[in-house]
This record gives sequence, structure tokens and C-alpha cells, in this order.
Amino acid sequence: MDWIRSKLSTMPSFAPLLDQVEVIDNYVISNPTLCVETCKSLIEGICKTILSNKNISYSNDAVFNSLVKQTIDAILNPEESFRNDLVELGRRIASVSQKLGEIRNNTGFVSHGMDVLNPRLTETISYFSYKITDTIGGFILNCYINNRISNADNRIHYDDNQNFNEYFDEINPMSIGPITLSASKILFQEDYQAYKEAQFDYLSTLDDDE
Repeated sequence: MDWIRSKLSTMPSFAPLLDQVEVIDNYVISNPTLCVETCKSLIEGICKTILSNKNISYSNDAVFNSLVKQTIDAILNPEESFRNDLVELGRRIASVSQKLGEIRNNTGFVSHGMDVLNPRLTETISYFSYKITDTIGGFILNCYINNRISNADNRIHYDDNQNFNEYFDEINPMSIGPITLSASKILFQEDYQAYKEAQFDYLSTLDDDE
């Protein structure tokens, strides 16, 4: 899960999903069924968090690959030359995970009672799911992070913007007596919309510099 882990580590608001990454890493061999179950849950969590951040509604009962397609469509740069192709490729890869989930359902798990003699998932299936999940999740997170200018979030999180926070605090020093205050945190708490606009302007400046 190197790709997913590296991207999640840059966004503190996504930190709870790292618990699922740990489960997948720890049980890919010893408990294939749990690994496959958690892989599907991890991608769903990534997609639903991103869509919520962008204030895009989704169905809790949506087919897995449709949820992935909706998310990729929401985060790609509108000017991406191969935009439609990338959305379709993402959907097709997600179909593999959907099939793995169906295999998991047929073998049984805690929430899916099954005959004790029913075949259990193997390490081969588990490891395949592991790699597919890191590919889909890593790609989604990479696009989400890199396309923040062309696809700004409606909901942003203070802890996800450490570079901007440090920059804003530096150019807006605040203190009460010996106590140093964080201008960025005060702005975020007192005028969320103004914080969003300042953060977007900052990102736009970085994009122009590149």
C-alpha cells in the first residue's frame, strides 16, 4: 500500500483511513478474506470522503465501480486531454475490485454466513486485491491532490493545509503579550469562507510559479 499510504500521509483529515491500510498490510497473507473486505471498504472510504469534500452527492447503494467512476470524473482536470479515457479506465479497473468483492461474498465472512466447508479465499486472491486497491486508490488520491486548483474543494480541512497555514502565519504575525497566535487558525475558525479564498489564492500562486 505504498502509493495510498504516501498520499494519505499528506492529508491529516484522511488519517482514519490509515487504520484500514494497516489491516490490509497485516492480514494480506494470514486472513485473505479480511484483507479483501477491507480493500473494498478503503476505496469506498476514499471516494466518499472526496465526494463529500466537493459537495457532490452519491448513493450509499451505488455499485462500486460506478462510485469510483464518479469520483475520478470529479477530480480530473477539465482540460485533461485523455479525461474520458482515464475515467473509463478507472471504472474498468474498479470492476476488478467489484468482482473480488463478489468472490468474497460467495466465500462468506462475518456478515455473510456460509457453510463451514465452503472454500475460503486464498493468498493469491488477497494479494491481487492488495495490488489492485493500491493502484486505484493511489491514482485517485494523486489526481485529487494534484488538481486542487482546477477542482477546488467545497469542504476543506485546516490540518490538510500546513504549508499555507505556515505561510499565512508568517506574513500575518499575531501575538498577545508573550503568547504567539496562529492567524491562519483564527481565520479558519472565525471566517471559514475567507480562509478558503486565501488558501485558494495561495495555491493559485504556486501553480502560476510552476
